Amino acid sequence: MSTNIKDYSTTQASNTSLNSIDVDEGMLPSNLNNAIRALMKNTRDWYNDSQWVQYGDGDGAATVAYASGTTFTIAGVDVRTIYTVGRRVKVIAATPGTIYGTITAVAFSTNTTVTVAWDSGSLSSETIDVYIGALTADSVPKTINADRINTGVVSNAEFNYLDGVTSAIQTQLDAKNATITGSATTIDTESLTADRAVISNGSQKIAVSDVTSTELGYLDGVTSAVQTQLDSKQATITGAATTIDTEDLTASRALTSNGSGKVEVSAVTSTELGYLDGVSSAIQTQLDAKQASDAQLTDIAGLTPTNSNFIVGDGSNFVTETGATVRTSLGLGSIATQAANNVSISGGAVTGLGSPSASSDAATKNYVDQAVAGLRTRIIAECATTANVNLTNGLEAGDTIDGVTLVAGDRVLVKDQSTASENGLYLAVSSGAASRDPEHDSIAELSGGMVVVNQGSANDNKIFLCTTDNTGSVGSTSITYTVITPSNSGTVTQIGIADSGAGEFTVGNTPITSSGNITLAVNSIADTKLGTIGTANKVSLTALNIDGGSDIGADLTTSDLIIVDDGAGGTNKKAALSRVVTLMSAQGFSTDDPTALAIALG
Repeated sequence: MSTNIKDYSTTQASNTSLNSIDVDEGMLPSNLNNAIRALMKNTRDWYNDSQWVQYGDGDGAATVAYASGTTFTIAGVDVRTIYTVGRRVKVIAATPGTIYGTITAVAFSTNTTVTVAWDSGSLSSETIDVYIGALTADSVPKTINADRINTGVVSNAEFNYLDGVTSAIQTQLDAKNATITGSATTIDTESLTADRAVISNGSQKIAVSDVTSTELGYLDGVTSAVQTQLDSKQATITGAATTIDTEDLTASRALTSNGSGKVEVSAVTSTELGYLDGVSSAIQTQLDAKQASDAQLTDIAGLTPTNSNFIVGDGSNFVTETGATVRTSLGLGSIATQAANNVSISGGAVTGLGSPSASSDAATKNYVDQAVAGLRTRIIAECATTANVNLTNGLEAGDTIDGVTLVAGDRVLVKDQSTASENGLYLAVSSGAASRDPEHDSIAELSGGMVVVNQGSANDNKIFLCTTDNTGSVGSTSITYTVITPSNSGTVTQIGIADSGAGEFTVGNTPITSSGNITLAVNSIADTKLGTIGTANKVSLTALNIDGGSDIGADLTTSDLIIVDDGAGGTNKKAALSRVVTLMSAQGFSTDDPTALAIALG
C-alpha cells in the first residue's frame, strides 16, 4: 500500500516502511533503490499541489473521520494550533467530490473536532481526505503588490494610504468640515516657505518663522530647558584639561597625567598600546609564570627543521632523527610507514576503522556482517492464484484467492493468466484495478526470483521459480512460474498398473488414489520366462510338473544331467548320469542289468 509525506513520522526510527517498501534495519539491498524512487515520487506528488497540505495529526498516519455535514475529527491528538479558525480547508471524498471551505470553530476532547463553513456542498458518512491551506495569516507575504488584489485597479501607493486607518474611511470623511476655518485659514490654499519652523502669528494664524528646519533639528535630544542648561555650564575650562583647552596633542600617543596632574601625551604609541588588546590578567604575573630559557630549549632552537625529521630525547639532549632510527626510538620497531605498499601485522588488530566508501577502503567485520545479512533471495507472497483473474477488480480487499481473503496491500503471485504476459507479483488494493508490486515491476526484477506462498488451499507453503529470461519486457513477454517445492514429498494422489500385453496377469482396481489395493491374478507364465531363471532355489523342484510328453530324441550318455535331492528336504541339484553308474557299481549292481538301472533311477 502506498504511503505519502503525510504518513511520515517525526520520530526517525518509526519510519520503517515507504510505499510498502521495507526500510527497516537489515532491509534488502534492492529496497534502497526502490525506497529512493518512492520518496522521489512522494515529493513530486506533494510539490504538484503544494498549496494544500495533508497534515493529519502531524506525525505519521492519522485517523481523520466524518462527524457531520460540516464537521470532521482527528483522532486522539490536540491539533487546534494547526486547524485554526479562518484557515482554508479542502476535502476529497466520493460523494461531494472536491469541496472547499473555511474553518469556523475547533474544539478538543479526546479527539479534535473541526467545524467548516463550506463554499458549496457538504460531507457525507464515508472516507474523506482532508487538506489544509499551506498559507496562514502569519505566512501570507507582506510584499504582495496591490494590483494582485481583487481586480488589480488599486496601485501600491493608493493601497498604502490605508496604513493607520482605525475605522470606516467614509464615516470619518463625513465627520469632517467641508470648509477649513480657524488658524488654518492662512494655509488652506497658500504654500509655506520651505524648510522653516511653523509658529502662530499675532492673529493666531499659522505662519512661518525665521528658524530653519536645520536649526530646529538641533533641539533633538534636549531633555530640559536649553537656557537653564547653558546658565549652569562653566564659562572657562579649569583643572586637568587646561593643558589641552587650546593646544593639540602629539598624534597617535597614549595619554597620561603628568606630575602636575594635567593631561599630557606619553612615549607609548597607539600601536604599542594596542598590544594590550586581549590581555586577561596582569602581564608581569603571566611573564613570571613562563619558563626561563635553558639548555634544552637551546638544543631545540639549534636543530635544523629538515622535512620528515622527528625531535626525540637521547637521554641528555634533544636531537633529530628520521626513518628506521626514529621508529626504533618511538618503539615502533620495523613497521613500515603508512605510505608503504604493504604493512605486516602479526598477532594484532587494526581498530578504529570507519565504514568504507571507496572500492579500495578496508572494511570492518561489522560492515561485512551487515552486508551478508542483507543477501536475501526469497520473496514472500500472501497467496497465489489457481486460475485466471480479472486484474481490473479481482484483487480488491475482501476478494478470495485460493481460499485466502485479501487485505489491501497483500502481495499476490498471479501465475495462471490466460495472457501469460500479465503474470507476476501484484498488490491488492482497496478497490479498482490492481497494479504490479513496485519492487518487482520489471522482467529483470522478476526473472529467477523464488516466491514463497504464505497460505492457501492449494498453494500453501509452496515455492515457485520465475523461469522467464531477464531480457524481455513487462507487458509483452510471457512470464512463467514453476513450482520447485514440494518435490519428492507428500501423498501420491493417483497410481495405475497395466499388463504388458502378454495376458500373464489380471489387473484389478487400477488406477487407485491415495488409499486402496491393487489386485494382481497370475494367469500363466510363458516358457520363455522360465528359461531365463538363473538363480538357484528360485523355483522349488516340488513345484515343477514334468510330464515327459516329449522324448529327448537321443540315447542317454554318461554326460547327460538329471535332477536329484541331496537329502530329505535338502537342496535340489543337477547330477551327471556317470554318477549313477558309479553308485550302481558301488552297490554291487551290473551296469548291463536294466532292472538295476531302473532301481537306481528310482
